[in-house]
Amino acid sequence: MSAASDLAGPRPSDDADRNLALLAYGLLFVAIFFAGLPALVAVAIAYSKRSSSVPPVRGHFRRQILIFWVGFCLTLLAALSGLAAVVILLAEVLFGFAGGGLSTTIFNHAHIGLMMSCVIAAGALVFLTGLWFMVTSAYGFIMLASRQSISQTAH
Repeated sequence: MSAASDLAGPRPSDDADRNLALLAYGLLFVAIFFAGLPALVAVAIAYSKRSSSVPPVRGHFRRQILIFWVGFCLTLLAALSGLAAVVILLAEVLFGFAGGGLSTTIFNHAHIGLMMSCVIAAGALVFLTGLWFMVTSAYGFIMLASRQSISQTAH
């Protein structure tokens, strides 16, 4: 930084944008603990402020949008895996009743294996989603708190 930029200091609106970006990172961090609802608030802040903020903070808002959409896709994949497991279980139970009553042998081992694979995949995806939100938002928060820009590969 030069002496002239140190004297001028940041504009009040720049500090407000920076504070909103810090808040959005915090919301993304805690989103995994509150069913993703804080992430919706964070991405709304990021979308509303990304075009009107100064370039270093604008990169952080873009990164927050990326964090949200990657987390959303991971969550969607986890939900689809869990839904597939439930559908397989219901199909086994319903076809067991239709076949003359529920017995202990209605569950096909291949179907159980597929159902367990879906459950494990859903659990792994939920874990990865939580890890994604917490690590990326913590990294972004630290970078912004130390007044560093964040590298952005996708615009």
